[in-house]
Amino acid sequence: MYLKATILTILGWFIGMVLDANIDFGDPMGFLSLRILLPILAMGLCILHELRHGSSR
Repeated sequence: MYLKATILTILGWFIGMVLDANIDFGDPMGFLSLRILLPILAMGLCILHELRHGSSR
């Protein structure tokens, strides 16, 4: 469980960082903060999945 959540969180951070670097809005503060949003979303979904299906420990 922990390894899956960690890998998905790091993957979400990396994808968000790449998207933030490549989407240009023109002004200096024009970033979407996807490098923050996607890891939080990934971790939250992993937590909700574990709460819904229960841990077998």
